[in-house]
Amino acid sequence: MCILSPNEPEKTKVYEGVLHRLKEFIEEEDVRPGDKLPSERELSDQLSVGRSSIREALRALELLGLIETKRGEGTFLKEYKDYHMINLLSTFILNRNRTREELHIAKNMVEKEIIFLSIGRLSVPEIEQLEAHLVPFDGESHNDLFKKLFVVQNQELLLSIWQLLTTYLESVENIHYTKEWHEELCDALRRGNKEDIFGLYENSI
Repeated sequence: MCILSPNEPEKTKVYEGVLHRLKEFIEEEDVRPGDKLPSERELSDQLSVGRSSIREALRALELLGLIETKRGEGTFLKEYKDYHMINLLSTFILNRNRTREELHIAKNMVEKEIIFLSIGRLSVPEIEQLEAHLVPFDGESHNDLFKKLFVVQNQELLLSIWQLLTTYLESVENIHYTKEWHEELCDALRRGNKEDIFGLYENSI
């Protein structure tokens, strides 16, 4: 079972504000592709917002391919000309309840697609590896399990789309999947029955 609960309305406002202020910072400081961005702490101080909000916004920018993080070196700006994508996603997607529902539908469609691609194509050891993500079961189990499915089926594009949808949804809502939901998913993969998958998702929005 998937349980959704809205976050505080202020969270969306803060998140959008950070994206907008990061855009202004990049323009005002004339940051160019290849240039290093300030650290999370420096951005937090300069923009007067919490580091968690900075981290969330940077993660969204990275998923959109606008920045890249190099281990031990920092965060660098990539191609900036596509920054209008941020305005589209942050102001249109996050501001409209109807569009949030559409995001849930899109996320579920991508998840169902990778499940359908996996049915009949997973070995017993691969299914056991999926089940290993449920022990111990925590807030990352769902994402870890699905990342494994995308990787096993070599679906990098679907993985990128799913990560982007998941990131924006998690910025405005708390999404909880129960351990029982995932156990039913693994059982359905073992049985190879697609009808079971539709039942899992029918109440997930």
